[in-house]
Amino acid sequence: KSWYFSRAAMRLLHATVAAGITPFQEIPVAEYFPPLKNFTPAPASEFVSKAQIPRFTKITQEQFEELSRSGQPFVVDDCVTEHPLMGKSCDDFGKLFPNGKMKANYGDQIIKLSEKTWSTKARMAKGEKQHLSKGVKIADPYVWHVKDEETRATKSAVQRHWGVPYFLNTTLVNNKEVSESFEMWFAISGGGAMAHSDSYTLQTVSAQFSGSKKWRLMMFPDLQTVFESFNEFDRGVYEVNRWAPEYEFEVGPGQCVIFPPAYMHETFADPKDNPSCSASTTFQYVGPFPSRYLRNFLSRFTNSHLASTSYGMMLWGPYATIEAKSPKCTTDTALIAKRARNKMGQLDGDKDGGVTEAELEQFFLSKKGEWGQKVPQTSEEWFKGMKPEGKKQVNREMAKYRAGDVLAWHDLDRDGKITLVELEKTFTQWNVLLTRHNELKAIRKQKKDKKVIEKTKSLEEKYATKYRCGSEGGEQCPLIDSIKSKKGKSYKSIRWFLNDGEL
Repeated sequence: KSWYFSRAAMRLLHATVAAGITPFQEIPVAEYFPPLKNFTPAPASEFVSKAQIPRFTKITQEQFEELSRSGQPFVVDDCVTEHPLMGKSCDDFGKLFPNGKMKANYGDQIIKLSEKTWSTKARMAKGEKQHLSKGVKIADPYVWHVKDEETRATKSAVQRHWGVPYFLNTTLVNNKEVSESFEMWFAISGGGAMAHSDSYTLQTVSAQFSGSKKWRLMMFPDLQTVFESFNEFDRGVYEVNRWAPEYEFEVGPGQCVIFPPAYMHETFADPKDNPSCSASTTFQYVGPFPSRYLRNFLSRFTNSHLASTSYGMMLWGPYATIEAKSPKCTTDTALIAKRARNKMGQLDGDKDGGVTEAELEQFFLSKKGEWGQKVPQTSEEWFKGMKPEGKKQVNREMAKYRAGDVLAWHDLDRDGKITLVELEKTFTQWNVLLTRHNELKAIRKQKKDKKVIEKTKSLEEKYATKYRCGSEGGEQCPLIDSIKSKKGKSYKSIRWFLNDGEL
């Protein structure tokens, strides 16, 4: 566990990068994530499991919060060992919840949990050589969307058998989110999911009740321009030959894996370890938010489905601008600097030149900052149904989480306070990337393929020249050469990003 405690080295790394950060710059994956320090990406066909995913028993709140804000994937070995559904088989779920209605993961067919043969009848899906199964046809899993596709009566019946992991049961807001956002997964022996990136904008927990699953994870690829966009859902990463896993590990009964938005993953219920159907659950939690992770890799994420189809930019804006509604984006450096000075004046209560977590919490508990007490849009439904005292408690907890999350976003050198210089850098990053994002989305209005390609090339070249390749094209830049070379076949990648493709 020494990777977690070497904070001095991490602060030095962040301080070095912070000194010269530009809007498109990020700490490289192998330097940002300590377990990947000596990791060299390789295609799935050449993958050798070397990087060890961090595993914890009796994880502390300090560890949990640090891992969450940094977006480090990790496993908790005693995650759901005390859960009421622990050890339940697929058939047990059918007996407990006979009215439940689930779907085949790769289809729309409705299957009742009470049906007798579903847990033994495999529906084989197309094989894939890059998958953990090494090309063998795999059984399509079932997913039971209890959270949003079941009746209130059925969902309540499941909630009466529900439990919240100990490290998520310390706040009411996480207790409620975990208890409202869950879905169940049932994997037939030899079943699994192809590599994909989820559309969730919060941290995801996948916990195993019975059986086991092998996992492979990979950080979302570095998409330098929209021309590199691809179908990020099932199999898409295989098709563009970008699947280069970092971790391979197993999650067994009582254990769970936790990973941040966009982190790509595939699973396999190896028949050698799973002679029968296995059951697991997936859910999200609200705090802490993976703000440090999102800010560091913001450049690549603005080319992802999180930005184009999952309202990521809307969700991230309040963390990046420390405003309820992001001000109109600009690339005017003088205006950005003015906004940073004004924000420092508002937050730096003791006027010592540094904004601390305590000062941020005080701001979010005040009238001016009370917007920071709100739950995410995805959590509003359960929040509305709470009693006044419960709402007040959730608001206080959100203010505390928001303070730590905002500090993690803007504290580039990780010294525990936000300075004016840091705020100017993070404000500049957000404004430049959001301006580019909005200009790209505006191209959606173009009807002709050729115009879309030419306008996109011109836009990407402009930003590469100004922010990535030296001032006004003064240096040779392979990125610009790559952009200029794009032709008709690049249209599909652009349309994936513009959400006008085969989504």
